[in-house]
Amino acid sequence: MYEVYQDHPKQARLNIRVVLAVAFLVCAIGAGIFLITRLVSKPLTKEDARGQTGIVYDSSAVEGGWDNLSPEEIAEKLNEKVAEGMINISMNTAPYFEDGKAEGNVMIVNESINNYPQQVEFIRNDTGEQVYQSNAIPVGSKIERAALDVELPAGTYECTAMFHNLDPVSGEVIGTAGAIINITIKN
Repeated sequence: MYEVYQDHPKQARLNIRVVLAVAFLVCAIGAGIFLITRLVSKPLTKEDARGQTGIVYDSSAVEGGWDNLSPEEIAEKLNEKVAEGMINISMNTAPYFEDGKAEGNVMIVNESINNYPQQVEFIRNDTGEQVYQSNAIPVGSKIERAALDVELPAGTYECTAMFHNLDPVSGEVIGTAGAIINITIKN
């Protein structure tokens, strides 16, 4: 006859709570396993890291940073580094030569405030040809007059004078600065 339908709201709420508790327990166990494996495994050495990532680390890099210095100390150290690598260049920007074989008034000066010997080369801007290269110029020394390495016909040539700081022991270039100059050959 009549069917009696009974709703069991207490039972439904209990089922939801059980499902949520089981889901929470599974997440907690997963997080625990993850954390344990991370804490137990040791960090990679530089060599292992190189092998796994393909990154080539700089051999001159050392551990540590700026975190133990005040802002004033950081600024002072950075200014020292900048001054160490600074290249002061000085020369006649319009050297004049009587002819393509003659010496001209180049007046190349390696100022005494520089830290390294310099080598200077003149490169023509129109052709890329190197027309002059000095040997090493000691700090505090100058070349007043020099002949070009290439005999140029009469005319004016825009060039770039490249000043290279040289390692005093190996002679390798460790820094470069350039300036535009105009070389004039009269005859």
